[in-house]
Amino acid sequence: MKYLMFLFLTPLLMAFQCESDDPALFDNLDTTDLLGRWEIQDEILNGNISDMIPRCCEFLEFDPDDVITDRNGYLTYTNSQGLVNSGTFEVTLDNQTILFIDEENNEFVFDFSINDSQENLTIDFTEDETNYTQTWVRIE
Repeated sequence: MKYLMFLFLTPLLMAFQCESDDPALFDNLDTTDLLGRWEIQDEILNGNISDMIPRCCEFLEFDPDDVITDRNGYLTYTNSQGLVNSGTFEVTLDNQTILFIDEENNEFVFDFSINDSQENLTIDFTEDETNYTQTWVRIE
């Protein structure tokens, strides 16, 4: 009887002792270095510094979605006045652009680059015939 119990329990115990050889899940967005929270540092309008006052209190937060094989996720913009604009984003690495679609289905496209230390995000876009270049600093 003891032998029978041993034969029965051994496979069960071994089933819980095995570690998975599956590689850790890796989201394709990780390769973009965008994920995380960023705070604005400065802004240039049509090639001129917008003002000499230090920028602050505007944030971008890039989060992954549930599909790890794409380069889509969630983006939230917030500022100190309480404005929150959320939606989805899609990264195109070929031309370093991000397509942001907010909750009201407004589309917004901007170019991006991240420096080698992955601490500064630069975005470029045009709105109402004004060219913007913004620098954002990673805070999380």
